[in-house]
Amino acid sequence: MNRRSLIKNLTLGAAATAALPAWAKNWSPIDLPAGQVLTSADEALLVDIIDTLIPKTDTPGAKELGVTKYVKAMIATMHSKEAQGTFYEGLPLMDAFAKRKYDSAFSDLNTNSKVECLGMIEVNEEERISTFFKTLKNYTVRGYTGSEWYMTEKAGYEYAPGYGYGCVDA
Repeated sequence: MNRRSLIKNLTLGAAATAALPAWAKNWSPIDLPAGQVLTSADEALLVDIIDTLIPKTDTPGAKELGVTKYVKAMIATMHSKEAQGTFYEGLPLMDAFAKRKYDSAFSDLNTNSKVECLGMIEVNEEERISTFFKTLKNYTVRGYTGSEWYMTEKAGYEYAPGYGYGCVDA
């Protein structure tokens, strides 16, 4: 490796680190910037989809950890205005898809039907709804695995790893 290549790679790495928001790792809902304000129906649908992706079991689900706020913050800070609009246009498409397949709104379906519906949406040929769902799923998983609860309880993250034990026999 030559010196120019090394300097270029170090500069790009530093720029990428600076570009990633500080709250993107080990976040808590209080730290997040506010996302786009949605109608109460769209907000409820978004929460319901996220809760279906990672439901509460013996561990907290995505809804309990505030992943919805994380998803909205990521969309607001990492996407252009028109990409944000395209993303939020996917919510009514999800509901329309559920109404076509099940003759019922997504929120009115039982848990098994919701999971089945999301599986069909994931492999759907319609690009707008498929792109919406893939983006939502990606941010949901990243939000859940980057949450403070997951990092401290499941991943074994320690704020200050390693301990200094003084006065040890040599």
